[in-house]
Amino acid sequence: MRIIHVYDGHEKVCVEEGGSPASIAYELARYAVKKGHQVTVLERKWKGLPHEEGKEGIKFVRINPRVGSNIPYKENPYMEIKRLPGSLRLILDRSIFAFEASRYIRRNNFDVIHVHLPFAACILIMLNRKLANKMIYTAHVGEEKKRFALDPSVTPLALRFFSPDLYLVKRVRKSVVLNEPLKQKLVEKGIKKEKLEVIPNGVNVEEFNLGKEEVTKIRRKYQLDEDKVIVMFTGGVKPRKGVEYLIKAAHILKNNLKNNVLFLIVGPTDRDIQYAEAIMRYAKEKGIYAKFTGFIPWEDLKALYSACDIFVLPSLEEGHGLVLTEAMASGKPLIGSNVGGIPKQIRDGWNGFLVKPGNEKQLAEKIRYLIDNPEERERMGRNSRKLAEEEFHWKKIIERYLKVYEEIAG
Repeated sequence: MRIIHVYDGHEKVCVEEGGSPASIAYELARYAVKKGHQVTVLERKWKGLPHEEGKEGIKFVRINPRVGSNIPYKENPYMEIKRLPGSLRLILDRSIFAFEASRYIRRNNFDVIHVHLPFAACILIMLNRKLANKMIYTAHVGEEKKRFALDPSVTPLALRFFSPDLYLVKRVRKSVVLNEPLKQKLVEKGIKKEKLEVIPNGVNVEEFNLGKEEVTKIRRKYQLDEDKVIVMFTGGVKPRKGVEYLIKAAHILKNNLKNNVLFLIVGPTDRDIQYAEAIMRYAKEKGIYAKFTGFIPWEDLKALYSACDIFVLPSLEEGHGLVLTEAMASGKPLIGSNVGGIPKQIRDGWNGFLVKPGNEKQLAEKIRYLIDNPEERERMGRNSRKLAEEEFHWKKIIERYLKVYEEIAG
């Protein structure tokens, strides 16, 4: 099959993006190449990179952004916003990308067009409706209620009138969502069940669960005491991720822990600065032993997964917690909210615990149990690694995608 991935986002399509939709597109591309398929990736023209190049058997074709930034988000956060001070320029940026993408696709014959973000993809279909019959859309969606206009109380007025995600899902040949509850909600909104597939994101299991030497190095780099139990969260410090409930749980446990436990909060604090500052201020005022690292390099993150003892994701909503899968591959016991795709990643009592979203008391109870029972941490960690190998390795995930591709290619 001839497959093209179309990605108009402000990240490079590469593995170094670590968990972003761009890195997921990259993994799908390179694993399809390993299966003998011809794969092209269409992305932005980044500063310092050629317009075309081959990498790991993938053909990269890059479109000059003209209006938007040609520097990826992680190299210069929020540059896109600074360069595009208004919705008009944002629309112009995505429209130019879509026009150029349409021209390239018309000149080449692809069996499958895989899109990963909705805006430019919607314009692609408006330009050429026939493309929809070859198109698969993966909805890398965390804020499901807002993006799919499922709850008017949290959905902006503009998205109530026009949801790019819903527009795509209604028109493309197939859509992949990350969890079964979202699929059911979309069916209730009138999307045909046969147009939807549930496929989680994958992980390269062999890249995780590092040895003692790497763990020692990363503990020293981030000044993590050897004698402390490390409870780790990673992700953007923003309300949807429920970080406040983890810190409140730490406060509940404070008097019993006697500073023998470190709460390690890994991830950018600039996505919602007011919220992040309030969380950090609360932790300091309450004397909670917590460390906020901010954004860190991907290699450091992989090492910190191995260095922690317990991994927690207290999200209020979550399409698929890829960080859970990464912690799972690192052989860690997991605690996560019973929302979205998390119940598929955590088998309650087997490789971790599910808790009610926004319930710091229950969260504190499960953290305390794992702190007090190191043998249970070990058992659940082994089970996590086993589950990652058997169900979430990219080798398994690509087979599920290829079945969808084959259906589309006909």
